[in-house]
Amino acid sequence: MKGNRYDWLLLVMVALLIFGNVGNGAQPIRLMILAVAPVMMVDAVRRPHASLRYYAFECFFLAAWWLWAAAFYFMAEDPSESLKHLVYLAIHILGLLEVLWAASKATNPQHYLKYGWLLMLACSIPIALSEFLTDTHLATSLWDSGASVEIGGVKVMRPFAAVTFGNLNTYNTVLCMAFPSLFFCNLFPKNKPDKVLGLLLMLCVVLIVVANSSRAAIMCMAVMMMAFVYCYYKTGRNRVLLITVITLVIIALVYFLFDVFFLIVARFADQGVADDGRMENIVKGLSALMSRGGLGIGIGNYEPVMNNEYRVLYAAPHNFFLEIAVVYGIPVFCGFVWMMVRAFRRGLQGTTFNRDMLLLCSFACVFACIIDSQYVMKAHTWMFLATMLVYTDRRYNREEI
Repeated sequence: MKGNRYDWLLLVMVALLIFGNVGNGAQPIRLMILAVAPVMMVDAVRRPHASLRYYAFECFFLAAWWLWAAAFYFMAEDPSESLKHLVYLAIHILGLLEVLWAASKATNPQHYLKYGWLLMLACSIPIALSEFLTDTHLATSLWDSGASVEIGGVKVMRPFAAVTFGNLNTYNTVLCMAFPSLFFCNLFPKNKPDKVLGLLLMLCVVLIVVANSSRAAIMCMAVMMMAFVYCYYKTGRNRVLLITVITLVIIALVYFLFDVFFLIVARFADQGVADDGRMENIVKGLSALMSRGGLGIGIGNYEPVMNNEYRVLYAAPHNFFLEIAVVYGIPVFCGFVWMMVRAFRRGLQGTTFNRDMLLLCSFACVFACIIDSQYVMKAHTWMFLATMLVYTDRRYNREEI
């Protein structure tokens, strides 16, 4: 499949997510975004009506979001931390806009974004499997070898894979955000190798998510699998094969990962779907938001405010939408929701491809965003949002899919 330089730019930007936390603040994806930014800005000045012409509201809202965050910098509990968050927010906003800008000039942006996610997954899977088999992890991992979890007062060994993303929750989030691109391969394959590759990677990702035994990630995967089965069933292709593959996957997972399933079932039985820590963050986070008049507690302030003022034991929201509302306030939250509503409306007005991808991306947006924390400060969140906007907008359909 031939593509121009903008197609390859899309592929490379998404594939660079494989480096995760490598480089800390100077992650490869952020350096790439900074390198591309001058080119996009020059093009926007030279051709203001052509560059990012599809997304005037999004450009205005994202600029307003950053200015709003900067305006409340004076509330910073830790000025250096808040400044760092402001810089990351600016870079990630630029990254989203760069994807939209490049996609408007690409010959086949949806397929190249898909291949970027697949390449990132293909590079991460060998590392993840090695972590499970050897209990040896990269230097970026926040957990040590021999990790365990306490269930009913008994310590149980917990094998995990974090790859380059620091912890298993972040890696699980990335995997769940990649599901729409994996399903893209099987619902709308470019060719037979495309379908086979998507199926093989999907089996590996399912295995890793289950083995990581995260309740939120498994719930996200289950919901998205049901959505995929619904979309695939509508196509009328190989329904018997689909049911056979799903059955074999379930049997294989139960047979080979009995201990992991025991751990998952035990955690659900011991703690349920929710847990006290997350509920505490929701209740006290909303209380902090209301105490500031709904304007937000200030960028970079979630952890210090929750720790110092509300005595939260584990100050991590584990909720993307709660994070936006509490940190940036109701105005930014409403603007973000409206941006998603606009994407939803565009998806409904599109082709079968756009509508199916809207369904899959919407489930990913809702359920993958309750696994991890610090979503706004992580590049993969913004790459996923940009991918969702391109997948669901028929104006990017360069060919009949």
